[in-house]
Amino acid sequence: MAINRHLTVCALRWLVKRKARRAPEYTPRPGSLLYVAASALPYHVSGYTNRTQEIIVALRSVGADVSVMTRPGYPWDRKDRVVDAGPDATLVDGILYHHSRSPSNHRPVLQFALQAAPAIAQLAASRKVAAIHAASNHTNALPALLAARRLGIPFHYEMRGLWELSRISRSPDFEGSWAFRQGLALERLVASQADRLFVISEQLGKYIQQHWGIPAERMTLLPNCIDADRIPAADPAQAVPLTIGYAGSLIVYEGLDTLLEAVARLKREGLAVRLHVAGHGEAGQALQEQARQLGIDDVVCFHGRVSAVQARAIIGRCAVICIPRRPFEVCKIVPPLKLVEALAMARPVVVPDLPVFVDEMGSDPAGWFFKAGDSADLARTLRVALEDHAQLAVIGQRARTYAIGQRRWQGFVGAAVPSATPRASAGNMGAPHGR
Repeated sequence: MAINRHLTVCALRWLVKRKARRAPEYTPRPGSLLYVAASALPYHVSGYTNRTQEIIVALRSVGADVSVMTRPGYPWDRKDRVVDAGPDATLVDGILYHHSRSPSNHRPVLQFALQAAPAIAQLAASRKVAAIHAASNHTNALPALLAARRLGIPFHYEMRGLWELSRISRSPDFEGSWAFRQGLALERLVASQADRLFVISEQLGKYIQQHWGIPAERMTLLPNCIDADRIPAADPAQAVPLTIGYAGSLIVYEGLDTLLEAVARLKREGLAVRLHVAGHGEAGQALQEQARQLGIDDVVCFHGRVSAVQARAIIGRCAVICIPRRPFEVCKIVPPLKLVEALAMARPVVVPDLPVFVDEMGSDPAGWFFKAGDSADLARTLRVALEDHAQLAVIGQRARTYAIGQRRWQGFVGAAVPSATPRASAGNMGAPHGR
């Protein structure tokens, strides 16, 4: 098994470094690109799929001609999709997502990359795109990279995180396994071969620079941002005193168990708090049981799976938003989309003191930090925030101002628009793109 994984990495390294065979009749259209995503709305509703939708809209708003495709095999090979797999194209709020029914992803990564690349290349060639842009992870990106090399056009890689680090939070024994090593090796391969490399945070950039030796000047920051028109400010007058809101996935590394413990402590101390949790996930049932055992099920409302609009309505009525992520490695380097969206809604936030949160909150934080993983410190911080009624509206407005001024998509996506002379040599890094 170890030998097979090593050979897989070696084979893919050789494939992506081969000299591209350029078709002389292929004349790319300047400013056009094919965006390849691992998952998409409406089949999966997550920070990943919402970010994809937002980026496509923003790219078009700055003049890019964008075609969109999901990873070949998707959504048919995902049993956890929330709606039935439909036609070969899906229209989501004006964005057309193209799908290819095969190959399924239920096969070795080398085989999948080789078999999926032609479908991506075919759509890219039919649109005469000037570049192929793929988002995390390497399973999604490798066939897109091979397709770009086949056509002789640049490849962009948008690193949104590292799935291998996320998996450690659920399965600690996964760290150091051959699958773990292969995954990181393939991420490194894709990142090093990208003609343009985008990172979701400065902390992720530091991680890959320190671990893989990729220089900072080769990276461009493409952080989580907002569309100010789509996310209006919540009315401060509608915020219910002493209420805490959370909207997002219910999974281990989000740290909701820590938040429940903090709420239980506040209740014991006599503070009449209420917690609203909007979202679903593998930890949902365990969290509801924990709330019962802590005796706080009367002050905690689990709203379950809701739409993005419903989630914003729920947390828009809360006095503060809490994002209690635990101190796992992935949580130190990958920011959640829900943070900047909460700030855009003019809601003060309580967040862990992890490096990526410190970066994302800026020099004048619109909220409070607590010691990551420490329920007692979280309870103390929540009390300070909730009892400072005069400051909540002031901090909320500061949050909105920061999000609009520093985190609008249009200020970042322009770097992903291909130039008028898009051809790239296979294996070359392309021109440096600074932060």
